[in-house]
Amino acid sequence: MSKKNKAFEAVCPCGSRQPLEACCGRWLAGEPAPTAQALMRSRYVAYVLKNDQYVLDTWAAETRPHTLFEPDEPRPKWLSLTVLESREEGDEGFVHFIARGRTSQGAFKLEEKSQFRRENGTVGFMSKVTLSDAFG
Repeated sequence: MSKKNKAFEAVCPCGSRQPLEACCGRWLAGEPAPTAQALMRSRYVAYVLKNDQYVLDTWAAETRPHTLFEPDEPRPKWLSLTVLESREEGDEGFVHFIARGRTSQGAFKLEEKSQFRRENGTVGFMSKVTLSDAFG
Protein backbone atom coordinates (compact mmCIF):
# COMPACT_ATOMS: atom_id res chain seq x y z
CA MET A 1 0.00 0.00 0.00
CA SER A 2 1.36 3.42 -0.93
CA LYS A 3 2.14 6.10 1.65
CA LYS A 4 -0.63 8.28 0.18
CA ASN A 5 -3.25 5.51 0.58
CA LYS A 6 -2.16 4.89 4.20
CA ALA A 7 -2.56 8.60 4.91
CA PHE A 8 -6.16 8.57 3.69
CA GLU A 9 -6.98 5.58 5.95
CA ALA A 10 -5.79 7.49 9.03
CA VAL A 11 -8.06 9.36 11.42
CA CYS A 12 -8.72 12.89 10.18
CA PRO A 13 -6.57 15.47 12.00
CA CYS A 14 -9.51 17.91 12.11
CA GLY A 15 -10.80 16.30 15.31
CA SER A 16 -13.89 14.60 13.87
CA ARG A 17 -12.58 11.10 14.76
CA GLN A 18 -13.66 9.94 11.30
CA PRO A 19 -11.33 8.39 8.72
CA LEU A 20 -9.56 11.11 6.73
CA GLU A 21 -10.99 9.78 3.46
CA ALA A 22 -14.59 10.05 4.74
CA CYS A 23 -13.99 13.46 6.32
CA CYS A 24 -11.67 16.20 5.03
CA GLY A 25 -9.91 13.90 2.57
CA ARG A 26 -12.71 14.30 0.04
CA TRP A 27 -12.31 18.10 0.09
CA LEU A 28 -8.52 17.72 -0.26
CA ALA A 29 -9.14 15.39 -3.22
CA GLY A 30 -11.11 18.08 -5.07
CA GLU A 31 -14.74 17.86 -3.97
CA PRO A 32 -15.89 21.39 -2.97
CA ALA A 33 -16.38 21.83 0.79
CA PRO A 34 -20.09 22.54 1.40
CA THR A 35 -19.76 24.86 4.40
CA ALA A 36 -17.37 27.35 5.95
CA GLN A 37 -16.67 24.94 8.81
CA ALA A 38 -15.93 22.05 6.44
CA LEU A 39 -13.54 24.25 4.47
CA MET A 40 -11.83 25.58 7.60
CA ARG A 41 -11.35 22.04 8.94
CA SER A 42 -9.96 20.86 5.60
CA ARG A 43 -7.57 23.82 5.45
CA TYR A 44 -6.32 22.90 8.93
CA VAL A 45 -5.76 19.32 7.70
CA ALA A 46 -3.91 20.69 4.67
CA TYR A 47 -1.58 22.60 7.01
CA VAL A 48 -1.04 19.38 9.03
CA LEU A 49 -0.25 17.44 5.84
CA LYS A 50 1.86 20.30 4.39
CA ASN A 51 -0.46 20.59 1.40
CA ASP A 52 0.24 24.27 0.71
CA GLN A 53 -1.40 24.17 -2.72
CA TYR A 54 -4.79 23.25 -1.24
CA VAL A 55 -4.56 26.11 1.27
CA LEU A 56 -3.70 28.56 -1.51
CA ASP A 57 -6.33 27.17 -3.89
CA THR A 58 -9.08 27.65 -1.28
CA TRP A 59 -8.04 31.24 -0.50
CA ALA A 60 -9.97 34.05 -2.21
CA ALA A 61 -7.85 35.57 -4.98
CA GLU A 62 -8.06 39.11 -3.62
CA THR A 63 -6.52 38.17 -0.25
CA ARG A 64 -4.33 35.17 -1.24
CA PRO A 65 -0.59 35.39 -0.52
CA HIS A 66 1.91 34.14 -3.10
CA THR A 67 3.33 31.56 -0.71
CA LEU A 68 2.62 30.27 2.79
CA PHE A 69 6.18 29.61 3.90
CA GLU A 70 9.59 30.61 2.64
CA PRO A 71 11.69 27.65 1.38
CA ASP A 72 13.83 27.38 4.55
CA GLU A 73 11.21 28.63 7.00
CA PRO A 74 10.43 26.10 9.76
CA ARG A 75 6.82 24.93 9.89
CA PRO A 76 4.85 24.34 13.05
CA LYS A 77 3.70 20.86 13.95
CA TRP A 78 -0.06 21.13 14.33
CA LEU A 79 -1.46 19.15 17.27
CA SER A 80 -5.19 19.81 17.61
CA LEU A 81 -8.15 21.82 16.40
CA THR A 82 -11.19 22.92 18.39
CA VAL A 83 -14.09 24.71 16.70
CA LEU A 84 -15.74 27.09 19.18
CA GLU A 85 -18.42 28.55 16.89
CA SER A 86 -19.48 28.30 13.28
CA ARG A 87 -22.27 30.13 11.51
CA GLU A 88 -23.40 30.94 7.99
CA GLU A 89 -25.30 34.03 6.87
CA GLY A 90 -26.26 33.86 3.21
CA ASP A 91 -23.07 33.55 1.16
CA GLU A 92 -20.80 34.32 4.12
CA GLY A 93 -19.61 32.03 6.87
CA PHE A 94 -17.64 32.58 10.04
CA VAL A 95 -15.65 30.06 12.08
CA HIS A 96 -14.11 30.74 15.49
CA PHE A 97 -11.51 28.14 16.43
CA ILE A 98 -8.41 27.31 18.44
CA ALA A 99 -5.51 25.44 16.83
CA ARG A 100 -2.67 24.17 18.96
CA GLY A 101 0.80 23.42 17.72
CA ARG A 102 4.48 23.25 18.50
CA THR A 103 7.58 24.93 17.10
CA SER A 104 11.20 24.92 18.16
CA GLN A 105 10.18 27.71 20.56
CA GLY A 106 7.63 25.48 22.30
CA ALA A 107 3.89 24.86 22.33
CA PHE A 108 1.47 27.54 21.16
CA LYS A 109 -2.24 28.27 20.87
CA LEU A 110 -3.70 30.17 17.93
CA GLU A 111 -7.24 31.51 18.38
CA GLU A 112 -8.80 32.93 15.25
CA LYS A 113 -12.09 34.03 13.72
CA SER A 114 -12.09 33.35 9.99
CA GLN A 115 -14.46 34.67 7.35
CA PHE A 116 -15.46 32.61 4.30
CA ARG A 117 -17.48 33.52 1.21
CA ARG A 118 -19.42 31.37 -1.26
CA GLU A 119 -19.01 32.30 -4.94
CA ASN A 120 -20.34 30.24 -7.82
CA GLY A 121 -21.19 27.43 -5.40
CA THR A 122 -17.67 27.22 -3.94
CA VAL A 123 -16.69 28.35 -0.44
CA GLY A 124 -13.39 30.23 -0.16
CA PHE A 125 -11.35 31.67 2.71
CA MET A 126 -11.47 35.49 2.83
CA SER A 127 -9.87 36.87 5.97
CA LYS A 128 -9.07 36.28 9.61
CA VAL A 129 -8.87 38.05 12.91
CA THR A 130 -6.25 36.54 15.19
CA LEU A 131 -7.49 36.76 18.76
CA SER A 132 -4.41 35.23 20.37
CA ASP A 133 -1.18 33.71 19.20
CA ALA A 134 0.67 32.75 22.34
CA PHE A 135 3.32 30.33 23.46
CA GLY A 136 2.87 28.49 26.69
